[in-house]
Amino acid sequence: MLKNERGAIQSTVILVVSLLTLVILAGTIVYYVKGQIAQRDADKKLAQEMAEHGMTMALNKISEKPDWSDGFKNVRYEEGKEGLFTVEIEKIADSTFLARSTGFIGNMKTVITCRYKLETVNDTLRPRTLNWEYN
Repeated sequence: MLKNERGAIQSTVILVVSLLTLVILAGTIVYYVKGQIAQRDADKKLAQEMAEHGMTMALNKISEKPDWSDGFKNVRYEEGKEGLFTVEIEKIADSTFLARSTGFIGNMKTVITCRYKLETVNDTLRPRTLNWEYN
């Protein structure tokens, strides 16, 4: 009977160690996934912030010089922070333009489009925003 008790104890110990290993593994996976989700949310917010910053810079340039259409290519958002923004200007009609600002960080990107029209106000050419969309 002593042999049967040893076998039962051994089986119980193996079962407990296996369950403990699975619980630790599951906890590690949950911790890792939560970290990835938090990083993704932070990257999404920063990509949107970069795209908005790029669009604001472009609209300021257009206000200063209405025929400006150079855009920005892979501009670092802030010193010490990862991420870039790009702004492209496209003429879609006679005096209507589309500005597209994209913020990039990691695998995340946010695109903002702004349609604007150039109009003459008091003998001065000025942009007028028609709409602003987040894609």
